[in-house]
Amino acid sequence: MTPAQIPFTKTATIHKSEKFICIEALSGASAMKYREDESYRVYLEPDATDEALGQVLLAAFDRSRFIDPSNRESYAQGRPTRALANWQKDFMARYGYKTKREAFKNLDWCYATMPDGKICIRPNRRDKPGAWGGLPADRTVVIPATRDAAVVGAALRLALSRCE
Repeated sequence: MTPAQIPFTKTATIHKSEKFICIEALSGASAMKYREDESYRVYLEPDATDEALGQVLLAAFDRSRFIDPSNRESYAQGRPTRALANWQKDFMARYGYKTKREAFKNLDWCYATMPDGKICIRPNRRDKPGAWGGLPADRTVVIPATRDAAVVGAALRLALSRCE
């Protein structure tokens, strides 16, 4: 399969705690999506406006990029784990969390994609600190693709409210 034949969907990950909302672009190919070492990542206040949430999520989609699976450097073993660990260290230091248990205790997570003319934001269930499970498909928020930041932000806020 050539790179042009590999499916690609713009993707972002969103984490929300009592101290912040973090929106980050993910890159890769088909189902393999990862944080990049120098990923687009924005932290917002938990009470950020729908407009601000939407602007940052749309910017994350704009920065989500296709990475050819044959690019061994991008998919090097350990790189995704290292990028995740770096993000964890960053938000823990930034917001004064002393332990991972404390940091992940009330952390909600959504996975957002922009396939086929729509925006899908899938909330998740926290099984234990740092581990999430999926929720039924009817919990996913789906809207037509739009550049209206307030509409996108309202959809994201709704999806975050559906996290368990």
